Amino acid sequence: MKQRLAFIPLVAALAAAPGLAAAASSLTLFHNNDGESKLLGSTGFGGIDYFVGTLNQARANASGAGRDVLTISSGDNFLAGLAFTASESRVGGQPAGSIDPITQNYYDALALTAIGYDAITMGNHEFDFGPQTLADFITGYENAGGTAKFLSANLDFSAEASLQSFVTSGRIANSTVVTGGASGEQYGIIGVTTPSIGLVSQPGGVVPTGPSLADVANAVNAEVGALQGLGVNKIILSGHLQGLTEDQSLVPLLSGVDVIIAGGGDELLRNGPDANTTAPFGPSIDGPYPILSTQTDADGKTIALVTTQGEYRYIGELQVEFDAAGNVTSVGGASPNPILVDPSVSPQELGTVNGINIQNDILTPLQNDVAALQAQVVGATNVNLDGRRASVRTVSTNLGTLVADALVYQAQQIGGLTGAPVIGVANGGGIRNDSVIGPGDLTVADVFGILPFSNSVAVINGLSVADLVSALENAVSRFPGQNGGFLQITGFEFKFNSTSLEIEEIKLDDGTVLYTKAGGVLYGGTLDLVTSSFTAGGGDGFDEFAAIPYIDLGVNYGEALRIYIEDHLNGQIDANDYPENNNRISAVPLPAPALSMLALIGVGGIAAVRRRKRG
Repeated sequence: MKQRLAFIPLVAALAAAPGLAAAASSLTLFHNNDGESKLLGSTGFGGIDYFVGTLNQARANASGAGRDVLTISSGDNFLAGLAFTASESRVGGQPAGSIDPITQNYYDALALTAIGYDAITMGNHEFDFGPQTLADFITGYENAGGTAKFLSANLDFSAEASLQSFVTSGRIANSTVVTGGASGEQYGIIGVTTPSIGLVSQPGGVVPTGPSLADVANAVNAEVGALQGLGVNKIILSGHLQGLTEDQSLVPLLSGVDVIIAGGGDELLRNGPDANTTAPFGPSIDGPYPILSTQTDADGKTIALVTTQGEYRYIGELQVEFDAAGNVTSVGGASPNPILVDPSVSPQELGTVNGINIQNDILTPLQNDVAALQAQVVGATNVNLDGRRASVRTVSTNLGTLVADALVYQAQQIGGLTGAPVIGVANGGGIRNDSVIGPGDLTVADVFGILPFSNSVAVINGLSVADLVSALENAVSRFPGQNGGFLQITGFEFKFNSTSLEIEEIKLDDGTVLYTKAGGVLYGGTLDLVTSSFTAGGGDGFDEFAAIPYIDLGVNYGEALRIYIEDHLNGQIDANDYPENNNRISAVPLPAPALSMLALIGVGGIAAVRRRKRG
């Protein structure tokens, strides 16, 4: 269920704030978050060419009006998918010392350079391919001419040498100080990353300084003190805490922060409809722009919070007035709103910006790479395969079963199984296409759109039924809400109570009952579990799996799906094997909210579901 964000009126909040005086500097803060490699646009909006064209026009207007200008990204600057797959084919396997900074670089690194950020916060998706890929990405950004620092004040990089070297050089930092422009005033920008990074990504030895929001606040307040010690009294927090509700909860613990930019939640803040919200199946508006904190900070001040919907669809534009003491005297301006990047009306930039030619260095080669992936057919389906986010994170789907079957098939071909009963699970958060595919051909682009991460196929031997029960309760713990840890399954079925969220029954496909709530564990043996390395390693909070060493089969989970379709299914996915009505997982009784959601997400019923991002 969508959480509605509480807010209080702008005028009332500022009137209640202490110490307001005449402004000493005027700042226009441009911001976005969750670009997620959508460089070619998304749902009819965005596109790096229109994003840069719109941003540069808005920055010129603000500078021309004598205002200071800052541009900040609040994280998730790239994401597994077609664009990143295309980037990897350009970057990988190049001899040391011969890297071309443009043609052998990540498309997203070129885009960030062209945008010209003053600061870049690290989100959870930056770590999805592990620390070394992030280090390679930062190197690519540097090679392309990018100058912004990558920020996170609450992450410890010391156990990852490839990233710690950037800390030593200052490229990765807790904060940065930027001169805004016209006034010559200095602004401090602090970055923070979700402390749940180890549950939702693959950060390796990178760890948060603490698990709670209080730990995040301690890191921020320490950095505020350091900046104030340098004479910087105008401070912006750029956070990637996975949603504005987390940022709202952080406010009472802070001291000295003037504005908060949030990332990771994909909320849309606007003060009225636009072409995006009025489009068919367009998003709803989550709150005004900006939101004023419902609680004051530790100093008794109200803080403005902003965020944008992601995928380069919006550019946040917030006007902030400061007095000489660094107090915010007004925020928002006359008609505050983020700018919708709408190709039908927005200016387009196809030339060279910050050393990057948008058309020749990004758009044309990326479009060609994507087209090549889309031309490689791996098979066909005669049934709709449901991979929508709202489906794979709440109910069993035929695409989810197909993925789990592919993982098990790979283990059967390579080895690692003991002869115990074999089951397979695939976390819904690892299935990323957010669409219904078919009927028709499936391409390489489809396969790696479904399973785009660097996860490999993994086998856990010796899983007890008791641990399986515990893991399944974790999987359904947010029902009927979405959960990236909701498990798509094969080899067994289970029922759970939709009210208590307790497991009622688990049985294997051959009819063997493993567990009932009334009888407890009914099978004394153990199981072989096949899944992804992310889930086997405890991702999404599966401590039961993490407690048992797993065997990494060394095959990417997307590649496993391709092999399964081509080799085992002979290129044909059939409705008899993968029916649209998949009932491997049953909620008993099904609650009314879930019934409404199922009606909404039925394969034949709706073209799109509002995208809400949690990890």
